[in-house]
Amino acid sequence: MKKKLPLREFVYLDAVSLHSLLVSQAETIPEAITQTISRADEAELIGSASTSVGSDLIGKAEAQTSARYKTGNSDSTQSSRKAVIQTLFKQLREQPLEFKLSAPEQVDALKDAIDIKGVSENVASAASSFVRGDLIEVEVVLAVDPVFKLKAMMNEWSVMASDYPEMFSSSGALGFLRDSEPIMKVLDQFLAGLIPVRAKAVNYVVVILDGVDYIVHKNAVDDLDLEVQPLFVTGVTEHLGFWKDIRRVLFSDARFTMLCRVARDGLHDTWTPVKLADLFSEVAPDFVDHINAIRIPTAEDGFAATASSHNVALERALTQYRSTIAPVGTSWSSEQQREFVALVERVSAGATDAVAQREAFDLVREQVVAQLGMEEPPPDDDLKARQEARSAKGLGLLPSSEELLVPTSAVSPVVADDMETSGRILDTEVIAIYW
Repeated sequence: MKKKLPLREFVYLDAVSLHSLLVSQAETIPEAITQTISRADEAELIGSASTSVGSDLIGKAEAQTSARYKTGNSDSTQSSRKAVIQTLFKQLREQPLEFKLSAPEQVDALKDAIDIKGVSENVASAASSFVRGDLIEVEVVLAVDPVFKLKAMMNEWSVMASDYPEMFSSSGALGFLRDSEPIMKVLDQFLAGLIPVRAKAVNYVVVILDGVDYIVHKNAVDDLDLEVQPLFVTGVTEHLGFWKDIRRVLFSDARFTMLCRVARDGLHDTWTPVKLADLFSEVAPDFVDHINAIRIPTAEDGFAATASSHNVALERALTQYRSTIAPVGTSWSSEQQREFVALVERVSAGATDAVAQREAFDLVREQVVAQLGMEEPPPDDDLKARQEARSAKGLGLLPSSEELLVPTSAVSPVVADDMETSGRILDTEVIAIYW
């Protein structure tokens, strides 16, 4: 009877990390394998060159297909390369590796909370004992960080609105997408080629015992009267490292196993999903915080701005917008001022979402044009005036009754807590994701 080997299907693998770790544990990678990888690289290079004819000087013709979330894994060269990489991974897993956290064969329920301190590391470990470089293998519900989820969602909406504008024009969504375009471009720039992952551990939770945080297996504390918090495993992956269409694995809440190394000692309440934002931390700390605090609004948002403060911000933004689009030196009559005040009071009370805000700006522009007998400002100037008014008066780029951009006074470099995302974070470097 053949020895039963575990089935392992990869959806993500960092080949560079794999090679480094394997070489650190073995003397060298077998020559036959390195030759196979070299031949695969050469074949891929020749194949890439054959699709491009000409030069940059005289013009180049290229045959290329692409999609935002697809991975190139169907051709024989890629399949051969990945088969070799999986062989290397199997060799790595056969090494006598020391895991700080991995699934134990059996977990018995503890009878008393104090027993947490005396069980094996795979059942319970003090959070302070996790240090940079420790190896962990944990089953998770795989998901992207809300920052990337928002970026992907807005990009898809923008494409659909561009292809089918008639579907969005009647609801005012085109204006919403146009107003939100700057922040989406910033995210595209910062996240180019990178996908921040925030995965919830399936079998491990965090408990506090005598003021000390412990990562504990769920089965061990099922019968204990302890308050538990979810454990999230975070890390930044590379899009090219995924072996399957990411829509099949990152947006389906499916279970996978993650092999990672701890990137920061201990557990944390926050993390920075947009790593490039740290580059600006010294010169523009508020900007970094706003980028990292972006989140998708929900009906039960725990950080909703009050209606009164939201209305005041909108009123001030509309006032600045009016002054900006009017000719320099415009003097408003008492009647014109009364009309404007009445309009602002009427529209600000009900402008609790992006579409309503867009309509409020439109009404102010129409009133200014009618009162002064002027032409409407060009679309680019109008958009700039709205963005400047929003920024100056603290009105979010993606406004709703739940602010997408948290005010500076209350911001943190992590998505605001709610029932879905609150918990403790184990920040890691992701090596592989499989099932």
